[in-house]
Formats: sequence, C-alpha cells, structure tokens
Amino acid sequence: MDLKEFFKNEVKPALGCTETGAVAFAASAGSEYLDEPVERIHLRLSPNIYKNGKNVGIPGTSGLRGNLLAAALGAIGGDSKKGLESLSGITPDDISQSQELLARGGITQEVINDVPTVYVEAELWDKKHRVTAVISERHDLLVEVRRDGQTVKVNEETKASLHLRPSYIKNLIRQDMNSLWNLAGKIDSEIEAFLLSGVEMNLKIARLGLKCPWGLGAGFALKKNVSGDDPFWKVKMFAAAAADVRMDGGTLPVMSSGGSGNHGITAILPAAVVAEAWKKSPRELAESVALSHLLTGYIKAHTGVLSPVCGCVVAAGLGATVSIVRLKGGTPDQGQTAASSLMASLLGMVCDGAKTSCALKVSTAAGEAYINAMMAMSGYGVTDDQGIISFSLPKMARAVETLSKIGMSTMDSTILQLMQEQDTESNPE
Repeated sequence: MDLKEFFKNEVKPALGCTETGAVAFAASAGSEYLDEPVERIHLRLSPNIYKNGKNVGIPGTSGLRGNLLAAALGAIGGDSKKGLESLSGITPDDISQSQELLARGGITQEVINDVPTVYVEAELWDKKHRVTAVISERHDLLVEVRRDGQTVKVNEETKASLHLRPSYIKNLIRQDMNSLWNLAGKIDSEIEAFLLSGVEMNLKIARLGLKCPWGLGAGFALKKNVSGDDPFWKVKMFAAAAADVRMDGGTLPVMSSGGSGNHGITAILPAAVVAEAWKKSPRELAESVALSHLLTGYIKAHTGVLSPVCGCVVAAGLGATVSIVRLKGGTPDQGQTAASSLMASLLGMVCDGAKTSCALKVSTAAGEAYINAMMAMSGYGVTDDQGIISFSLPKMARAVETLSKIGMSTMDSTILQLMQEQDTESNPE
C-alpha cells in the first residue's frame, strides 16, 4: 500500500467545518465569473452537507453560523484559489455585506436527493448573468462552473473518474488489524515528521480551548472541575476543547482525518495526551497516530465520507483506542479487543450535523478510546461476537457499513425533516 499517497490525501490541514467550507468554496468559484456584485444566491445541497453546515460556526466571524452565510461570504470575499480555506482572508466589511444580503432574503437553499453525499451546487446572479458552480464527491472537488447555461470550467479528468476509488483505498479495505498495525511501523521519516506536525497543530487548538471557553466550553469546564493529571480526564478535556474552538468558528486549523477535522481531533489527541503522560518517544507517537489514521480511513472507506452514524466515534474513536493500545505496548489482538469494545459501547451514536455540541461527542469518543484500551491491556473487553460486533476488523467494518447504508437508510431523512422543522419554527412566514 502506498502510505505516502494515503496520508497526502486523507490527512490534511483544515480550517473550520468542511461542509461550510465546501459551500463557501463553490460560491467563491462561481463569483469569479460574475461581472458585478452578487445579488442573489441559491444553494442546492445534499442532505449531509445541509445538516452538517446548518449550525456550525464559520472561522473569523465571531461565532456566526450556517451554510447561507458561508455562501454569501464566499461570493463576496472568498478566494477560490484557497479551496476549503477560501474564507481565510475575509474582512469585517465582507461580513457586513454578507449579513445584509442574508437579511434581505438574497440567499436561499434547498435539499436535493439522488446526488452524492457530498454535493454543493451554488447558483449566483448579478444584474446580467447567472453562474452555477458544482462541487461533488469530495469537499474540495470543484467539477464544473457554468455561466448562463454554458460550461466555462470543467475538470474532465476528474469527472471521468469521480466514481472510481483511488488505488490506495482499494488496497486499504483489503487489510486487517495485523496488516494495518504492521503498516504503521513502516512510515518513513518524512511521514513521521508530517504526522507529528499534525499532533502539534491539534494540541495548539486544544490549548486555546482550555485557556478560555469557546462554544459550549466543554473542555474548559472539564479543566476547571477535574483535578489531577488522570489521562482519562485529560484525554476528554483536550479533545473537547479542540472541538469547542473548531465548532465555534476559531481561526486555527486542525489536522483532519478521513475528510473531517473532528475526526482528526479524535484520531490524534488521545494518543498525543497519553504519549506525553507515558513519556513515549516521538517515533512511538508517530507510529500510533499513523495507525489511528489508517483505521479511521479504513472504516470511512466502508461507511462513506458522510453517514448517519457519528464518524468521530465509529471511525476516529476506533483508531484512537487502538493507537493507545500500541503506545501501551500491546498487540494487534489487544487492539482488536479495544476496537470491538469501543464499537459495542458507542455504535448507536448518530450524526445530526456539525455544531458546538459535537465537542461532547468528540470528548465521549476520546474518553471511551482510553477506557477500552486500558481494559484490553488488562485482559478484558470484547473477544468474541457480540450482537453485530465481531472480533474481526473486516467483519466489523462490513457490519457497520450495512447498518449505516441499509439499516439506517431512513435516519438521515428523519434527521433532515426534524432540522427543517426547526427552521420553519424559527422563521415562520
């Protein structure tokens, strides 16, 4: 398996929520083909983009939230050359103009079905022209821009291969716990340095959330109310604090995993915290984080980029618990015990969109990752079939895939209905 290709594509710095980032990216790309200031925007979003962007904070806006504002900011002050970080240079005047456009009803949205789980279509008008920009399959993949119905920009190579899985993903899903464990030990010095830079990136945003309250203040509250340096509580508070800042629109980037910043927080910080507590070497930490990312990507390859189940738990949480087992000197079998135990504990947690309360889910996943790793190292935990959970990574991943794609097939639509009802109640005609 090509490890460099995997880490290059699946582990990246991310600023803010990737869903609102994709909306802003599409709007900024479309606005480049307008001759005059944007007058109106209409969004067509996949259900998952809608629910994940509805309530999440936008970086650099002092807590302002949502897909509609992200679209306005992208069209007015965004820079599409920066991709998912297109809003990194917005100004107070951009924010003011965007709020005015939103206040006068200039931005609308609809949820559409029968599209990829990641899909954004931003339609923009000025006085003379209509431009449509489309993102599909990946948050940072702009596939087409049309002006007045004529295609002006298209990624032909990408469009032809949209539904083809990269070779490293095809290789990844053929692995098991033993082979992934061994792969993590084969990272070279370049990958090691990159992974450790991601650790520092995520520790930095966590420390900001522990210094003062952001969002729900979950990490900050834990720090105030929990004494001592017990790794369990420290893992929970660091993970929560990082998610607090990210979900509330902080301007610090995080190192993502499997296309999600919160996945990156969950996959990295538990290992980082316990490695410091147990005085592990940088190499040991890098190998454990590599394993965490590989396992996160492995589960995401089965469930899809966005799904009805909380990926912070079933993917990144699984990666985190096995990474802690590795740091503790455990074996692949003990890693499997920890993974199966965590899945048995938290599998039912649903994803109802990105928002400040995600810090609670991230903290729960991190805490359970530590608990189940310690159980496994003490000879306890799930070591046989329990319900749909199997003591086999491939079998367990297939069960989670089936549960997510078939068993919970109506979950997203139900969540979407409830969220849209909230919109109606908040904005009665």
